[in-house]
Amino acid sequence: MLCLETWYFQVLVIIAGLLPNPEIALDSLSVCMTIYGWVFMISVGFNAAASVRVSNELGAGNPKSAFFSVWVVTGLSTTISTILAVVILCLRNHISYLFTDGEAVSDAVADLCPLLAITY
Repeated sequence: MLCLETWYFQVLVIIAGLLPNPEIALDSLSVCMTIYGWVFMISVGFNAAASVRVSNELGAGNPKSAFFSVWVVTGLSTTISTILAVVILCLRNHISYLFTDGEAVSDAVADLCPLLAITY
């Protein structure tokens, strides 16, 4: 699955390079991919923690605790992703200034932020 996602991002970079203004397109895409990477790492961390917890519970013979742990992690990941999507949408005109000073890149990132928020 991670391999498919890596290929997806590489194809996006190639397609963005074919757009009429490739410099702005690649800059804004790299800012959005960086933000997406940060949020994705939160999910990967929860995935690793849940894997250990479920393995321990199943090894101890507690399938109900393992089932509960999966539901807690899934709910927590969904809640955090929703909150971060709302924060990204609310700060879409300002969040790109963490990475760049360019006004054109900031406007392009603001245009891409609704699509970024949907991918969480």
